[in-house]
Amino acid sequence: MPVRPSRLALVTSLALGAAGCRTFHPARTAPQGDRTGTLISQEMIERSGAMNAWEALKRLAPQFRYSEKRDGQPTQLERRGRSSILLNDAPRVFVDGADVVDFRSLTQIPASTIFSIEILNGIEGTTYYGSNAVSGVILIRTKNGS
Repeated sequence: MPVRPSRLALVTSLALGAAGCRTFHPARTAPQGDRTGTLISQEMIERSGAMNAWEALKRLAPQFRYSEKRDGQPTQLERRGRSSILLNDAPRVFVDGADVVDFRSLTQIPASTIFSIEILNGIEGTTYYGSNAVSGVILIRTKNGS
């Protein structure tokens, strides 16, 4: 039986996703209403009393484990319940669409400028952001960001 074009496109996109290939930028093309996960609103951040993005995550996102130096500077962010000692359990963090590599920069974002924080777990993270987002994705949107 020949493969229909619609099935071929689905199989191709699944194969590319499984191989870790990224042919498009899903953060810009994924429909906002179809995502599932945790949404932290501006009001929740204000009620928590957090001073910056790192504190807001610590107070409102219990699914992650936060490590800090004695002076309060972030050192590590991991998904709770390690799955492997060899794999990186850190979620991918984006601020206004820009990938954040150093978690210390989250202390430089005042909580008053955060519009929302969206957390995508497991399959949702890999669907939109590729196989290196298996530990989740944290999307921070600021009021003045695009």
